[in-house]
Amino acid sequence: MAAQPDVPDVTGTVWMKSTHQEKLAFLVGAGSAVAIESHIDAKNGAPSKFTTGWIDAFGDETWSEVAARVDKYYSAHPDMTDRLVMDVLWKDLIMSDLKSKEANP
Repeated sequence: MAAQPDVPDVTGTVWMKSTHQEKLAFLVGAGSAVAIESHIDAKNGAPSKFTTGWIDAFGDETWSEVAARVDKYYSAHPDMTDRLVMDVLWKDLIMSDLKSKEANP
């Protein structure tokens, strides 16, 4: 029998069962990784679409506001709780904001 991971992948099911503090901790960790990537990008002179997208989408929001956006997504799509939170952040929040800004410069 294969060993089960101690920490589950953060899907919508896990997200919606998490406390507000756990959601904020997840987002702070993800945001910290983005900040590190941004510094690396700056040294290399080529920011990634993900890094700039994250900053554009969430730069003016609190972590609680970002968490509320993720909550809203899963509440509106209860059949999609198997999707990873990072997938929702990227495809449904960041990419949506990027497309909106490209359409309305």
